[in-house]
Amino acid sequence: MNHNPTPSPFEIDRRQLLAGAGALLISASTGQALAQSTPKSGGTLRLGMEGGSASDSLDPRTYADSIPISYSLMFWNQLVEIDAKGNATPELAESWESKPGAAEWIFNIRKGISFGSGKTLDADDVIYSINMHRGETKSPAKGILEPITDIKKLGSHQILISMKTGNADLPYVLSDYHLIIVPAGTTDFNKPDGTGAYTLEEWTPGVRILAKRKPGKYWKPGRGNFDAVELRYIGDTAVRTQALLTGQVDAVNRLNPKTVALLSKNKAIKVTRTQGTGNRYGFVALVDVASR
Repeated sequence: MNHNPTPSPFEIDRRQLLAGAGALLISASTGQALAQSTPKSGGTLRLGMEGGSASDSLDPRTYADSIPISYSLMFWNQLVEIDAKGNATPELAESWESKPGAAEWIFNIRKGISFGSGKTLDADDVIYSINMHRGETKSPAKGILEPITDIKKLGSHQILISMKTGNADLPYVLSDYHLIIVPAGTTDFNKPDGTGAYTLEEWTPGVRILAKRKPGKYWKPGRGNFDAVELRYIGDTAVRTQALLTGQVDAVNRLNPKTVALLSKNKAIKVTRTQGTGNRYGFVALVDVASR
């Protein structure tokens, strides 16, 4: 989970700004799967997060911040996911290959995967889900999909994506967090029907969301280990920090970078730093001003 550096760019030089842009996950050492090298099933993961509002929606065409992205991936999956090393890896797409020139791509869809409703995942679902973000739509993903000229069904679990010009990064493009896979024809997202590990139990936008694990074995080994995930909207940084320190939540995001060193000294708190391989924050640099 990422945090935004809080100092003004006029108070630090560009090298410091870049050095401070790493990702942070701050968690309490609860002894559950979050802190285990070998995940164990059970328990409830309680998240305290900033990055959402009372206007949040379950419609993927509206996602714009951390909380919608987080709860979306409880219920749905994507064709492609980015691993811890920043590599595009198969998720609902079992494999893919490009034709010479990388303007045409064939994606093979996993077989035997079902939505919560019991419907089996197929190529029609994938085509519909991608096309929700093409054409007449306000989806933020429309721009990155604009180079696609056609998506054709080659078989029940195979599609062909054609593009205006070659693009070797198409798998990365399809990992965009808006591009979750839903059943073909979906128009109502208030009752999530996904291939993810969890189902929606309770939701008050801007306040709290509770998801419970689906019965049976999740199709992704080692994932979906908690019985439930509770996500609480905690917009104030100080309140979020206090909730972690007092054991009200198990993990938080976007803490004040100035407090991280102090939290690291607390043996009950685990601070995990990673290089940014997924989400990235952009900033505008004044290139006509000398660096200090």
